[in-house]
Amino acid sequence: MSEEQPRNAQAGQRQKQREKAQRQEKGNAFANFGLTRKNEEFIYQLNKQLDRLGVAKDKRDTMINETVAKLQDGQKKGQTAKTLFGTPTEYAKELKNPKPKDEPADGKQSMKLLSIDNTLIFFSIFTFMYGIMFLLSPEILKTKQYGSSGITAIVLVAVIGGVLFSYIMLQLQPRGRTKKRPLATRILILVCGLILWLGIYMMASWLPNVINPRLNAWVYIILGMVAFGGDMYFRNKYHVSGGYPVGRHSQRR
Repeated sequence: MSEEQPRNAQAGQRQKQREKAQRQEKGNAFANFGLTRKNEEFIYQLNKQLDRLGVAKDKRDTMINETVAKLQDGQKKGQTAKTLFGTPTEYAKELKNPKPKDEPADGKQSMKLLSIDNTLIFFSIFTFMYGIMFLLSPEILKTKQYGSSGITAIVLVAVIGGVLFSYIMLQLQPRGRTKKRPLATRILILVCGLILWLGIYMMASWLPNVINPRLNAWVYIILGMVAFGGDMYFRNKYHVSGGYPVGRHSQRR
């Protein structure tokens, strides 16, 4: 035991010296990028984390070069690596497992994805609602004008409402990391959107029955359930978050 202890200590010391030499070598390489000391340390730690995650050297070099380019631009604006990317560990995971292209890096959902999400949920709400109403109050079916309960009206209101509220929600989100619209502006945008949507809802109720048929109550309920299930699948597949303004939380990347 007495002979092994000095031997182990020497091996440990040699390992530390090798790691120190490698660190200095990497540090010298990153010093040629013209970064600040903290940003150089970020790049060094990022490279180390990527290596630990098993990223191939060629891919790792490409990721490092792209990150350095962003840091160089950020330095001109007074931005640090932490401000741009967070911690090296978090950013290494993001580089290895990037989010789908449809989901912007700043966490702000695309208009297309939100519109589809909102359209599906609005369609499921209206069809399920009318289906239950017709089951509980069959006398409603005796009205001559189908109005907003017709399938064409429901589709129009759901699609236009989905697109409209997607645009509104994107406008209400902060523009950048710190900028946020004034409260009065956000309230005005939301109120105008609601008024416009209600106007579209009323106009859709004037559609003639011939192009706006009313379906069976159970058909509406089934359509509502299918649309809701489809929306859940769609959100999970494309990582949609923040959609319609009824309490869903937004995810940060």
